[in-house]
Amino acid sequence: MTTLLDLALTPAQGGPRECGPGRQASHIYTECGFSAGGAPIEQFLIDYPMAVDLARMGFSTQGMNLIKRGDVYHLVDIIGAEHYPHVADFVEEARAIGISRKIPRTAEFSKLTAQSTMIFIHAKAAVRNAPKVAAATGIWSCPCGKGHLPTEPCAAYHWYSPPPTVAGTSVRRLTRTSYQVRALTPGTDELELTSGYFMQVPISNLAVIRKQNGSVDQTSRAKANQASLPVIDADS
Repeated sequence: MTTLLDLALTPAQGGPRECGPGRQASHIYTECGFSAGGAPIEQFLIDYPMAVDLARMGFSTQGMNLIKRGDVYHLVDIIGAEHYPHVADFVEEARAIGISRKIPRTAEFSKLTAQSTMIFIHAKAAVRNAPKVAAATGIWSCPCGKGHLPTEPCAAYHWYSPPPTVAGTSVRRLTRTSYQVRALTPGTDELELTSGYFMQVPISNLAVIRKQNGSVDQTSRAKANQASLPVIDADS
């Protein structure tokens, strides 16, 4: 069985992100960091992204949703488009500084194990009109190495959705990183995107965020310790 050590996963970095200026003191975060010599983030993309009917599934758009698959519990997290307008924004931030997502202190931590994962949904994850826009994609490459064609609903379309933010370039800048976007040939149909699962990652650890005076909320620490996962104390 592949372990976190095999994947060379680490705790995520603190500090500002697209979703805010920093992590909240005394709260608990589920993490997955990506080291330079470890598994590439593309290994964790769901390709093809899987369309999902959020209303039918009954998922909450606030906080984590705990689901059970077989004997293992997983966390489903809907990434807010108000902070991450495009899937690639979340993926590229994760590549640079890891994933650190707040989990309610009321969560059933005892159900989380080393086999648990975080599964992510975004409102613009699944492309619906790939055959229509395929001819406008230019130089094509499936990021996951699966050999998908542009006529297929490949994860590559995550990088065709966001516009550049640096005039005259293909560069999109985020709070902590920047990346290259791709563009469809001007004058062609726009991408039709819908909600879908786009990434599933292991949980490297839980992090309890220290207070400003450096102390740790012991109630939060006790909650996190109920999980069968490594727990660290971390700065915001």
